[in-house]
Amino acid sequence: TSSTGSRFPLEEARDKDVGINGLQNYSLSPNSHFSLALEKGEGGAKYTELVLERVLDREEQRELHLVLTAVDGGSPPRSGTAEVRVVVLDANDNVPVFSREVYEVRVAENSPPGQLVVRVSAADPDEGSYGKVRYTFTKALEGSRELFDLNPETGEIRVSGNLDFEEAKSHKVVVRATDGGGLSAHCKVHVEVLDVNDNAPEIELSSVSASIPEDAPPRTVVALLSVRDRDSGDNGRTECAIEGDVPFSL
Repeated sequence: TSSTGSRFPLEEARDKDVGINGLQNYSLSPNSHFSLALEKGEGGAKYTELVLERVLDREEQRELHLVLTAVDGGSPPRSGTAEVRVVVLDANDNVPVFSREVYEVRVAENSPPGQLVVRVSAADPDEGSYGKVRYTFTKALEGSRELFDLNPETGEIRVSGNLDFEEAKSHKVVVRATDGGGLSAHCKVHVEVLDVNDNAPEIELSSVSASIPEDAPPRTVVALLSVRDRDSGDNGRTECAIEGDVPFSL
């Protein structure tokens, strides 16, 4: 996170010669991040500083290897070199990024507790604690959060309650991923609950005759009944029949 213009002093070169034969100048191997500033200290001693010209990014390049050359003023000039190793320290400059903005999954109602629903995943290229991500629920529809467990380390979402299609056909939750430096990102998880044939038909008599004359004509209404099945689709369709050899029809 060092800003451009930051300076980093380097050890000065030593030359036993004096005057014009002594140390005169420094140069730096070509690179895209640093330039060289020549400074004079007490007694005319020459030293140099690295000047940051372009911001460093550890995720792009972890180390830079530069060559510093010191030249005297002799004829011919003599020189010495030193390797300058720049280690770029990590800063929390990356926000976690989810592999998807929205996870859409399907799970059958009455799935047992512990069944895996989905695994959300966020990556952070920073190192150490800055790159370690933890997951938490932040938003959920009323009643949805109690139905799911979220592993803060792995991002796995598992069933923890009773999923009932007849009560709620879908659930929506928001997951937050936070790195060790406090930067965070969010994703949405949409869970569609699939219907299972878990409801028996319910028969309700709405009207019934207490007695029937023996000479009642055919198709006389004896009783009115209704049948309901709380399941949906084919699971909710019903067929009615009368068992046994009786003088009635539906």
